[in-house]
Amino acid sequence: MKVGRPVFVSYATADRKQALSVCKALERRGTKCWISTRDVAPGENYQESIVRTLRSARAMVLVFSEAANNSDEIKKELSLASRYRVPVVALRLADVEPSDAFAYELSTRQWIDAFDGWDRSIELLAQRIGDLQAAEGGTSHSPPAAVRRRAFSMYRREAIALTAGLMLLLLMTGAWLFLRPSAVAAQSINVRLAAFQRLSQDLPATMPETVRAEIAAAFNEAGVVGVSTASAPPSRSAPAYALAGTIRRDGDRIRAITRLSNERSGVTLWSGSFAFAADQPSRVPRQIAVHAGNVLRCGLYGASTYPKLMPDPALSEYLKFCYYYWVEPQSGKMLHSARKAVAAAPGFSAGWSAVAIAAGVAIDEENPGPRRERLRREGREAATKALTLDPSNSEALAAQTRLMSSADFIGQEALLKRAITARPLDCGCEHWQYSVMLQNVGRYADAAAEAAQAVDMLAFDRESQFSLARSLNVLGKREEAKQHFDSMIDLDPDPALARDFIAVTEATEAGDYAAGIRGLGNSKLQIPAAQRAALMTAFRAIDSGNATMKSEAARALVALPDDQQDYVVVRTLAALGASRGALQLFVKGINSRYDWPSLLWHPSMRAVLNEPAFPAVAERLGLMNYWRTTRTKPDVCATKGPPPFCRMI
Repeated sequence: MKVGRPVFVSYATADRKQALSVCKALERRGTKCWISTRDVAPGENYQESIVRTLRSARAMVLVFSEAANNSDEIKKELSLASRYRVPVVALRLADVEPSDAFAYELSTRQWIDAFDGWDRSIELLAQRIGDLQAAEGGTSHSPPAAVRRRAFSMYRREAIALTAGLMLLLLMTGAWLFLRPSAVAAQSINVRLAAFQRLSQDLPATMPETVRAEIAAAFNEAGVVGVSTASAPPSRSAPAYALAGTIRRDGDRIRAITRLSNERSGVTLWSGSFAFAADQPSRVPRQIAVHAGNVLRCGLYGASTYPKLMPDPALSEYLKFCYYYWVEPQSGKMLHSARKAVAAAPGFSAGWSAVAIAAGVAIDEENPGPRRERLRREGREAATKALTLDPSNSEALAAQTRLMSSADFIGQEALLKRAITARPLDCGCEHWQYSVMLQNVGRYADAAAEAAQAVDMLAFDRESQFSLARSLNVLGKREEAKQHFDSMIDLDPDPALARDFIAVTEATEAGDYAAGIRGLGNSKLQIPAAQRAALMTAFRAIDSGNATMKSEAARALVALPDDQQDYVVVRTLAALGASRGALQLFVKGINSRYDWPSLLWHPSMRAVLNEPAFPAVAERLGLMNYWRTTRTKPDVCATKGPPPFCRMI
């Protein structure tokens, strides 16, 4: 039995999250898995991948449920497993009896019931797979002794002649393997949940335990970073991190302070303060889990890739980077913390990719000039260093896409595909970034699929939820989009502000200008007064349908300062019927932000694509070269009455 042979995980689409949890739980116990949602490479034939993997699989784990019971695809996979003599172990998610077709295939299989206890069922599953490996390992695949003797007699002289050459080759190969940089395997890390203290007695008495339960639930599907409710730290051989905190009322807010400490050294590695609206105390435990969870998942996943125990100073700075990336985005502080992390641990590959990520974010905030180019150079050098230390660092591969030419979509896509196949991130960030790149080239259907993968990996990421919602919105799937907009709102510490933000930014696509006007009335939205007034006038003009009002509103938008002519202004100008003006503003904004080209494909911009000047803009952006080289087209070219530029691809 070759240890490298994976276990094939078979599941119904509706059970994708649970199946991924099963896969990750097995991998934490040392069993390599293959699961289609993660392991089918971009552009690879889906069916061929399944057949090829099943043929060489060690075993097949069937994640069985009501949905699986009605899946024709799973029946085919079971049939293939039978043909290739792959043993099947069935894990039932619910007390569902197999239908006739499954009853025949599974008549000799033994069930493991996950609904009787998750941890126990996973242990049994891992043990069953181990037993299968041991059984197969005891089976001899050697030829009979007589055959071996004849073979030895025939080839012994040739063997003597080859021995010296083989020894030299082995020595050379061993030296190469020893000296070459190797991929770093992420090691699992558990955080012990310590006490959360309620400092204000008027808060619900159950809140501390609810916080612990929400954090545990947030990490339930984590592949590398998990949580433990143990009363004491683990044995001396393992890292020992503990999360504790306090919760108190602070005026009209509820303030939570969380602290991650190293239980070996006694050092507080990170402390975060979060404030939530006091009028919704029931939302507070989940919000703490979301924000603290994202920081810990980011920081400790990075630490898990370090080949030895991460030094406290390096981990502390890296956790600060994660905080400024996930919770309070500030590119300057993000970059400063990443630099300090690698200064404390120069061999920390994830620290160097953090420098590259922070530099890429900072570039979007800088005007063209020497500082921007210095940031680009620093980011590229950091990404190269990260990959030299760890060739499987998917963050570094993805980070490079924001540091290269914005017109090189072919190069960006190649790097992102490598990132996806290199080493899966617990956050699904590589899928999120690929979704943004696909939005830029107008492939929103494919972008939605990648964003869905990111959401499956980490549903607590607002950016992934927003990317998926926006992709679905552009595709006209408004009801599906609304579910993910609602998830984004629910994840925000200020849901009213998030709701108004979406109402304003999506007014031109949803056609709900009344909601956009109400959203603009929220003083918390960080919009300059002139831009707020111009958008308010524009929304009212569109809502009224008055041609004179719309013309005046368009002039007001065009008159705004350059730094206020963002994507909302461009799309609103197009919605006013000023498609030529919208294209001109779009051209002025090229290179202002990484995802700038993505706004071209929104329904409100449809008339802009018909402008005679648009093909030249598409050439300048590198879009025409991408479409022709990859033999793809933007989704809009498959619609009825496509824009003229589609004929030029």
